[in-house]
Amino acid sequence: MHFDAIRRYIYYRCSDSELASDIAQDLFTKIWEKNKQINPLKDKALLYKMASDMLVSRMRRRKIEINYTNSVIIEKSSDLPDRDINIAQLKTSYIDALSEMTENSRITYLMSRDEDMKYHEIADILGIGVKAVEKRMSAALVILRKKLLN
Repeated sequence: MHFDAIRRYIYYRCSDSELASDIAQDLFTKIWEKNKQINPLKDKALLYKMASDMLVSRMRRRKIEINYTNSVIIEKSSDLPDRDINIAQLKTSYIDALSEMTENSRITYLMSRDEDMKYHEIADILGIGVKAVEKRMSAALVILRKKLLN
């Protein structure tokens, strides 16, 4: 009922038709999964607010991923061509490991490693406990070890 309107709203904000469609679909899927009863006439503002929040979350995640990808510096040495190949393979494995992590683990890992944040700072920002941050970091490091050491 409001799918096209929500999709257009997100598209006007981000100028990415695929992202707009994804967010609109995720929004209505989330509502359906949680079995929420939404009255389209009364809760129209809620739908737009939820869509806007989802867009902001996606943009933050994308920014963190881009910043981290750009922060990986590869030193090139002309006298060691094998080393260049190994570094490229390592970078590819690292990116694969990041994509394999859950969103929560990846965000926590990048906040810790890329932004040099302490666990208690991450916990405060994400609104979770320090133990949850430790658990997410542990899961991220397991994936990294598996991808990078094999």
